[in-house]
Amino acid sequence: MNRLARVLLLGLIAAFVLASCGNTPISVHLDDFSVKIDAATYTAGYVVYPYNPTKFEKPVVNVKTITITGNVKATYSSLTGDDLTMTFYARATSPENNPDCDGSSGVVWICKKDNEKPITGSYTFSNGTVQPVTFGDPNPGVLAEGLNNGEIWIGAEVSSGVSTSVTLDFTNMVANVTIF
Repeated sequence: MNRLARVLLLGLIAAFVLASCGNTPISVHLDDFSVKIDAATYTAGYVVYPYNPTKFEKPVVNVKTITITGNVKATYSSLTGDDLTMTFYARATSPENNPDCDGSSGVVWICKKDNEKPITGSYTFSNGTVQPVTFGDPNPGVLAEGLNNGEIWIGAEVSSGVSTSVTLDFTNMVANVTIF
């Protein structure tokens, strides 16, 4: 069997396997990563996104839904000694043309949360402790849309607590992807 025939055969086998999966999610383990926010202002009622999106190569086939599970540890300097309560959000389109978003700082976008899409419920973080988190519930489609577009903005609303120098460590993250 020549090389081209083997490649075609492997391609057909892969297509058959994917087709037989139906809506079964594929699990992908993600590398650990950290996000550091040097300073915070009072933004209750607003979602704060990084100014620039996370960019990546678009997938070969469109993704239908994504949920990500794992652990998050928040380490911060608390001004009040209180825990931080956060909800995470995502958007697949730039906040730039959204009249409800302000990016005048050139560092972050601050958007009214009314029309933003949450990708988690509320989570309360005690300084230095690890919390299990699920991203994409609700709204798993917004993560998929961002992946399919090749860029996404992930932000958060802090609904209680005030702090500076926040570091979020994401560990043991697993993406569950549905492509059909």
